[in-house]
Amino acid sequence: MRWKIALILFLTLCLNTKQASAQQKEGKAENVCIQCHSQLGGKFAESVEQWNKSIHKEMGNNCEGCHGGDAADIGRAMTKEAGFLGKPKLLEIPDFCGKCHISVKENYSKSAHGISAAKTGAPNCVTCHGNHDIKKASLELINEKNCTRCHTYDRPQKIKQALVSTDKEMARLTAQIKNVKGSSIDTKRLEEKLFAARNAIHQVTHVLSVDRINAIKATTDKELSAVDESLKGIEKEIIKRKRLAIGVSLFCFFAAAVIILYRKTFLKPENWFKV
Repeated sequence: MRWKIALILFLTLCLNTKQASAQQKEGKAENVCIQCHSQLGGKFAESVEQWNKSIHKEMGNNCEGCHGGDAADIGRAMTKEAGFLGKPKLLEIPDFCGKCHISVKENYSKSAHGISAAKTGAPNCVTCHGNHDIKKASLELINEKNCTRCHTYDRPQKIKQALVSTDKEMARLTAQIKNVKGSSIDTKRLEEKLFAARNAIHQVTHVLSVDRINAIKATTDKELSAVDESLKGIEKEIIKRKRLAIGVSLFCFFAAAVIILYRKTFLKPENWFKV
């Protein structure tokens, strides 16, 4: 069976090489990993279908971001020289994902999940987040159906309840920042603060300690309160600018009306519109 799969892969690679090379010369080469897996179909194409709906694709993390290799060159796509890693073994998954999610991995490794996974391989990142169909991290991932596959829902429920209000506040502030971003006021500093607060919450959830989560939540809530105060100041500034703009517009309108009235009243008709 293995030799058949290997033969199919070899033939597909051969057929795609000419097409991929032509595309590369034109400067529009498709990701060869996606191209090959899609054409193979079946279970090989499933990973592409799942990735297409994932947060990884949305954030611009392609196949080579996790699996290594050269996705622009079909001849180097799966070579060690191009850093190809392939599929990680069970015990390698935390380090595999931890290449990018460094702080999350550190917290996870200290948790009951991480300690168990170091010995048995589970639960690992894929257990809760999936492999190619990775969804954006949110409290929706903490639910009775997912958690009770391995243990009771008591502690996860406490963790979720502790973070609900903070999660809603982050969503509200994100929407507010988006609303004021169109103005000429710089919101970069506030966006960075909100990003840091969100990361702190996402990282600490992997520790699985309700006490520590509550401690980080208290600090995060203070940061969010400061962001909220800054946004209120920005909104006041925007209102002030709008009022000023309206005032200037009205002044110009009345000034123009006065000038026209003056010319019509005191000047001869032939001189009305002369400067």
